Formats: sequence, C-alpha cells, structure tokens
Amino acid sequence: MNKSKLFLWCLYTFANSIVFVNFLVYFSKWLVIDGGLSDMAYNMVFVITAIALLFSAPALAAHTDVCRSRRLFLNLATIGTAAAYLIAALAAIYGAHVIIAFLALMAGQYFFQLSYIFYDPLLNDLSDKKHRAAASGIGQFSSNAGMIAGLALSLPLVSAGGRLAPLIPSVALFSILALPLMIFYRENIDKCKMVAVKHKIKLGFDWKKFKRFVLTSAAAPILIAFFFYTNALNTITNNYAIYANRVVDLSDEMTSVILIVNLIAACLGALGIGFIGDRIGARRCLMCILWTWLLLIPVIAIANTQWLFFTLAVLLGLTIGAGWAISRAYVSTSLGKDEVGYGFSFYTIFERFSSTIGPLIWGGILLSGAGYRVAMLSMAGFILIGIIVLNRAKTSARIHQENKRRTK
Repeated sequence: MNKSKLFLWCLYTFANSIVFVNFLVYFSKWLVIDGGLSDMAYNMVFVITAIALLFSAPALAAHTDVCRSRRLFLNLATIGTAAAYLIAALAAIYGAHVIIAFLALMAGQYFFQLSYIFYDPLLNDLSDKKHRAAASGIGQFSSNAGMIAGLALSLPLVSAGGRLAPLIPSVALFSILALPLMIFYRENIDKCKMVAVKHKIKLGFDWKKFKRFVLTSAAAPILIAFFFYTNALNTITNNYAIYANRVVDLSDEMTSVILIVNLIAACLGALGIGFIGDRIGARRCLMCILWTWLLLIPVIAIANTQWLFFTLAVLLGLTIGAGWAISRAYVSTSLGKDEVGYGFSFYTIFERFSSTIGPLIWGGILLSGAGYRVAMLSMAGFILIGIIVLNRAKTSARIHQENKRRTK
C-alpha cells in the first residue's frame, strides 16, 4: 500500500465531503422549505443526474481502462463540481429564481458523481488485494471525517447567517484541499499506449458491452445487489434532514449535531470494517451489515422521541460507514485488470440510479398521504432484495464450481 498516494486519495474525498454535506443539509432545506420546491422535485435532481451518468460515464471509464490514466478526467470533473456548486450558492444568496439554483445543483451533483468514476479505481492503483479493504476503510473514514469537519465549521456560520452562510466557504475549502491530488498524484503508468491515443470516446450506452460484462464479470452480481441496498441508504441519507425536521421536529442546529455524531460513528465503522474485512473476508462482513440494516430501518420508522431517533441514527451511521467501505473493497477485488474503470463506473451509476427508484417510491408515498414513517419503512424492502441477490449469486457460483470439478 502506497502511503503517500493513500494520503492524497483520502485528502480528496475529505474535501469532496465538505461541500457535499453542507449542500445536502442546508441547500436542500433552502430549496424545499424556503424556496417552495416540492419533495418530489428535489429528488428529481438525483434521478436526472443518474440518467446523465448512464449515457456518459461508462464510455469515459472504458476509455480510461484503455489509456490507464484517470487523473485528467478526475481533474475536469472536480473543476465542474466546484463551478456548479458555486453558481448554485450565488443564485440562492442573491435571490435568483429557485429554478436557476435547482439546475446548478443538478450540474454540481452530476460532476460530483462523475468525479468518483475516476476516483474509486485509484484504489487498485495505490493498494494490493491483501490491503484493499483496509485502504477502502481509511478512504471511507476520510470521507466521513470531511462531513464532520464540514458540519462543524458550518455550525457557527449557520447560527450567525442562516442556512446559506456555509455554502460559499464550503466550495472554497473543497477547491483548496482537492488540489494536492489534482497536481501531485502519479498513477503507475508511463504513457498511454498508441492504441489509447487513437481510441475515441463514444458517448451513449453500449448494451452489448454491458451484457458481456454482466455475463462474465465476477463483480456483476455484487453490483446488482449494491444497486438495491443503496436505494435504501441513499434515499434515507438524501432525505434525512427533512425527515428529522418534519417527523421528530429537530431544529437545524440539533440536526447538525446528530449528523456529526452519526458521522463519527460512520468513521469508526469504516475504519474497523476495513481491517476486519482483510482478515475474515469482504462478503461475510457485508452480509452481516445487510442483516443489521434490515432490522434497524423498521425500528427507525417507528421511533417517536428525539433521543430514540438520535440513538438509532448513530447505530445506522456506524453500519453505513462500514457498508460503504466494504462494498467498495468487495467490488475492487472482484474486477479484472482491464475492467476496473468500466466496473467502477457501474458502481457509481448503480449508486446514482439507486437515487431514482428509492426517491420515486419515497416521494410517491408522501404524495399518497401515507407519511414519512411509511416511506422510511419501505426502504427495508430494498435491503431484503440485496440480501437475496447476494445469496443467489453465492449459490450459483458454488454450483458452477462443482460442475467444473466434475467435468475435469
């Protein structure tokens, strides 16, 4: 494991998390509560960006698999993230129409997610398989630490200047802290091969390539299960601040405090699961976490006091930090050398598309009048599907191995 590369990699996700969490917590409230945007319209940000990623990210990622150089694309996505979030913040602060702020947020979300198409595969560049889970855990720890730092820095700004006060400082801090990786990170390549230089990027979705990947890659069933259980996690995360405000009547300040404690738990979970996963196996760790979520989400849905909600949110944060870390490590060790970028593009795309079905169901339940608690409870269904997919994949793999032994 290359420690200097790991530091740059972790610093980048620390920076990214600062701007992400403050826009998620404060800008979302401004759009929905102050700006008058509906819950459904807000969740459409994640739906539309997921569709945009589907028609652009796999082609870009496949190009980097040929070229084996991802930093240029990562830098461009980073610049796009900072610019779009800055425009969104300025539009809100200076009283532009809410639709302008909404569109800028959508662009920021797109570039933010696109950056991870090129960021996550660097895990294979900076660590070997024996230390993959530990490196992923340290990276997830840094991501959660960035959220903690972002919320902690925002608290005095919110108290003094309201919900929009932390936004521009967050963008500035993100831009500064992302620079070291953008400038100093060096991948383990000499130069792109001539075939890579001539390789043209064809945007659009290649169904034949995708079908081949699904049928042949060991990572495919893991990614399919990942798609389902992240539907629950992303929908809960994206709507957490609004849920806390409207269901258990948490103030902005209390929401931030709970989020900070939640993220500290996520840091510990990510760090711990990384080292455990390298010893007992990523799959075993992931299955334990999925069963924990299946039990925990229904209990959160019926929590009726602020302190109970606080306790459950901390437990959820502990397992979410561990879940993200071990999922990335599990996918990383299952991908072949020539499909790392392409495979990780679907890791990000499936994560984003998990912000389509889940939010649509969440928003639909709210539109029906069933309420936020029913919307929360519905998320447990996605966890159950993820468990079933992983179990069936294991059974299929075992049968395949037995048939292979019999034919020898």
